[in-house]
Amino acid sequence: MTTLSTPVVRDARFYDRLPWVSDAWLDFNHQLNRDAAGLPNEAILEKRLAGLERLTIDDPCVYWLTLARIAEMALKQAGDYADQCEFQAAGDLLINPRRVEVYRRGWKTAVVKGRHMALSEQFAAAIGDELPAAWLTRETLTQVCQEALLPHLEKQLSASGVMADTYLNSLTLRMQRVSGTIAFLNAWQIADSLELYGRVSTASRADRDALTAELCRFDYDVFDALGQDIENRVVNPDADSAFLEMTPAVDVP
Repeated sequence: MTTLSTPVVRDARFYDRLPWVSDAWLDFNHQLNRDAAGLPNEAILEKRLAGLERLTIDDPCVYWLTLARIAEMALKQAGDYADQCEFQAAGDLLINPRRVEVYRRGWKTAVVKGRHMALSEQFAAAIGDELPAAWLTRETLTQVCQEALLPHLEKQLSASGVMADTYLNSLTLRMQRVSGTIAFLNAWQIADSLELYGRVSTASRADRDALTAELCRFDYDVFDALGQDIENRVVNPDADSAFLEMTPAVDVP
């Protein structure tokens, strides 16, 4: 039987531990568990980031561990998108900036670039018969206001001064894995998941193994381990975590 990466439906109730403890951080992380049990998308992840910033921070380490859980959800979703040949959705989490503003010569205000639209297409009427590259170079200036979610989270966690290098390196390598999967499937000219399953089902065993070895096939093991460490620190602020460099003082942005 051919095995490919597919989104995992999980029972969120399994992770709702410590019912006798009332804590905003536990409540928030239980919500992340419920999100992970479904199919979180970019909008949900951004909503959780906004909610995270509204919480009162008593233990900065819990803040950073929680931010890492959001990064893990984003990474799992990007990997699932890549494995299912949903390259645009994977790219939105991994590469494509969430907001780019375009300043045009002579205009007082910027316009927002269409996220999935080339500037040559967006400004086609103004460009007319001129070479698009020449016109855009002369007439416009772009500014990335919000980069893609995963590199944004990676930079925040790297600058935290508290997340362990082993975890940060793992996060970077898995992000590179998503890029590699997208490049591999594109090189094989596989356009969608139906074609992928067709190729796998008709391939020799060696080719099938080679193909599936290039998929992300991520799980939620790190996400769950981070959640357990958060619960441990809520109950005992001195609890250790393999995801943390135990520095004397930790700040949040």
